[in-house]
Amino acid sequence: MSLKLACIGGGSGLSALLSGVKGYADLEIGKDNIIDLDSLAAIVTVSDDGGSSGRLVEEFDMLPPGDIRRLLFTLSDADELAGLFEYRFSSNGELGGHTVGNILLTALTELKGNFPKAIQAASRLLAVRGRIIPVTLDYTILCAELVDGEIVRGESTIPIRENREPIKRVFFEPRENGKTHHHPTDGSYECQAHKGAIDALLNADVIIIGPGSLYTSIMPNLVIKGIVEAIQQSPAMKIYICNVMTQPGETDGYAVTDHVNAVLDHARIALDYVLVNNQPAPTEIIQEYVRQELVAQLTRIRSLSEEGLSMLFGNTAHPMDVLNLAKHISLLSAETMQVADAAKVQVSYNREGESLEEDGIRVIEADLICGMVVTEGGVEMNVIRHDPEKLVRSLVKIFKNHPKLQEPV
Repeated sequence: MSLKLACIGGGSGLSALLSGVKGYADLEIGKDNIIDLDSLAAIVTVSDDGGSSGRLVEEFDMLPPGDIRRLLFTLSDADELAGLFEYRFSSNGELGGHTVGNILLTALTELKGNFPKAIQAASRLLAVRGRIIPVTLDYTILCAELVDGEIVRGESTIPIRENREPIKRVFFEPRENGKTHHHPTDGSYECQAHKGAIDALLNADVIIIGPGSLYTSIMPNLVIKGIVEAIQQSPAMKIYICNVMTQPGETDGYAVTDHVNAVLDHARIALDYVLVNNQPAPTEIIQEYVRQELVAQLTRIRSLSEEGLSMLFGNTAHPMDVLNLAKHISLLSAETMQVADAAKVQVSYNREGESLEEDGIRVIEADLICGMVVTEGGVEMNVIRHDPEKLVRSLVKIFKNHPKLQEPV
C-alpha cells in the first residue's frame, strides 16, 4: 500500500515535513512503501514579499521564488548541486542577500516563459522526487484584517506590525507590475487556484496541512478560490499539524484549539486528525523566546513614547492624538505581562479544557520537537522546531491505524 500525499503550507514548516517524508521513504525502500514519494505533491504559498524574494518580485514582476527554492533543495536527490542552490551571496552589492536558487528560478522563468515550467526545469536539474506546485499563479498581496478593523498589507509586514490586535482574517489584493491595487476588503477579489494544486488534492490519499506560520504560510493557501472546495470534495484523510511554538505578531498566546479554530473559520474543512506536540521545550530556550518578545514589545513602547514626546515638544500634537498614543502604550504595557508568561510561548493541548474531539477531530499527541540553531539577520538563535523524523513517524502511525487506509490503495 503506497499513499499519495498532498502537503499544504510554506516556509520552514513545510520544508521540515517534506525532509522527514523524503528521509523516511529513502530509508524504508524494500521494507515499507507506505509513502509514494514520486506521487508526492507539495502545494506552496506564493505570498512572500521579503528578503531576496521580495526584491526579485519588484524587479522582475514575478512570483516569489523563496519557498519554492527551499522545497527544491529539500526534495532533491542531487545533494551537491542542491547545496549550491541554497548558497546565499554575502556581499553588499546587488547580489548581496540573493541565493543562487532564487536567481536561477528567475532566469528559468524568463527562459521558459512561466513559473510552473521554471519549477519543472529546476526539478529535473536537481533530480527532485515529487512535485512542487505553487498554489496560485495570480500576483497578489497578502493582507490581514485585525479585530479592530485595521488592514495590514504585505506578508512580511503582518508579524512585525505595531498594532498588536489579533488577526481576524487574511485575504488577497491583486498586484500588478509590482504595485498593489487596493480593492474593497469585502472579499470581492478572488484569487484563483492553480489547476495542478486542485488536481493534486482531488487525487490524494492523504492531505496534510501544516506545519507553518498560521496566517502567513497556512492561511494564504486556504483563502484561494478552489482550494477549500477541492479539500472538501477529496476523499483523502485530512490532517492538520499544529505549530509547536507561538509566533509573535501572528499567534500570541494561542493554544491548539485557537490554531484549529482559526483554520476552520477560514475554511470549513472536515479534519480527521490534529497532530500536536506533548513534550516541553528546554527551559533555557523558552526563556530566550520570552526575552526576544519582551525586547520587541518594549521597543514598540519606546517608539510610541518618543513619537508622543516629539509631537508635544514640537507643538504639532492635537490632544486626541496624544491620548490615542497613550492608550496604545497602555495596551502594549498590559500585553507585556502576558508576553512574560513562559507558558504562553509553547503551544499546548489541554484535554480537559479543549474540546476538539467533540467535533469529530481526533487529537494525536506525540514528542515532535527538536532544538536547532538558526541565523536571522546575522544573529544565531536557539529555536524549537518540528523534528522531521519524529514528525513523519508519527504520521505513518496515523496512516497505518486509520480505518479508511486499511484497504489496498
